[in-house]
Amino acid sequence: MNKQQFFLKTAPLPGEPASAYTNLYIRHHGSGINSVVLTPGTPKFIKGHLEGSRINFTSSTHQERQWGLTLCIDGATRAGWEKVEIVENGGSDRLQFSSNSETNEEVLEFEGEDAGEKVWRGWMVCEWASGHPQLFWLTDKLKDKLPPFCHRVQIVRELL
Repeated sequence: MNKQQFFLKTAPLPGEPASAYTNLYIRHHGSGINSVVLTPGTPKFIKGHLEGSRINFTSSTHQERQWGLTLCIDGATRAGWEKVEIVENGGSDRLQFSSNSETNEEVLEFEGEDAGEKVWRGWMVCEWASGHPQLFWLTDKLKDKLPPFCHRVQIVRELL
């Protein structure tokens, strides 16, 4: 079966201007670190594809290996924002693309619920310890403003 391959990249929220975090590509940090970092160039080794409600990545050099886009929860309960990782043989369910009629782009969203309440509020990028901007997901627990070193973004699909 031929799977439609794509890259994932950042875009501004509807109605907002482009920022320093616009048009950056999602890639695996590597070197034993599963974090998702953002870079201006397309990833060299992995391409995404949708499998049901998961985003999986395959390597151009090791096609038998797969990594999944994983929305992490650190601890027993969610914080206001949580890490996003690319984990071998992992991946979060309930990811989907929705159409943005204004920009004609497909936007990646998470349809998670807890006790009937939607838990997902979007994505943010932060200048973090990895040397590259890092991707996080926002949860329903976020009650305050984002930290000053972070910026809200959308994640869109760029078909190959």
